[in-house]
Amino acid sequence: MIFMQEFSQCLAQSRHKAGLSQADCAHLLGVSQSRISRLELGEVTPTAMELCGVAVLFGRSMEYLAEPLFQDRALVIRQRLLDLPEVRTGWLGRFARNNMLHQLEERVERILSAYET
Repeated sequence: MIFMQEFSQCLAQSRHKAGLSQADCAHLLGVSQSRISRLELGEVTPTAMELCGVAVLFGRSMEYLAEPLFQDRALVIRQRLLDLPEVRTGWLGRFARNNMLHQLEERVERILSAYET
């Protein structure tokens, strides 16, 4: 996954640039040193709390850290929209669902177009 590769590199590079050891980083984030190692190797996915902690620790925005994740999820949702099964429901339910799905398609395309530049 693109997100894991980029997050892992960002964490390792930011930590090295700041002169922190994995143990330092682990202590500040409240996790084990082995957790930091596994995050830097891309073996585990960071939790929301870890993303927030890394953002605070290294002065990065959540948007910066999660950008590849947004792109990845938008691509997955775009693909899943293509084979979303129809549901049997009343006209009002279909109308609301179709309206929401149309808005979702537009939102996904906006997200993806932002990363194409």
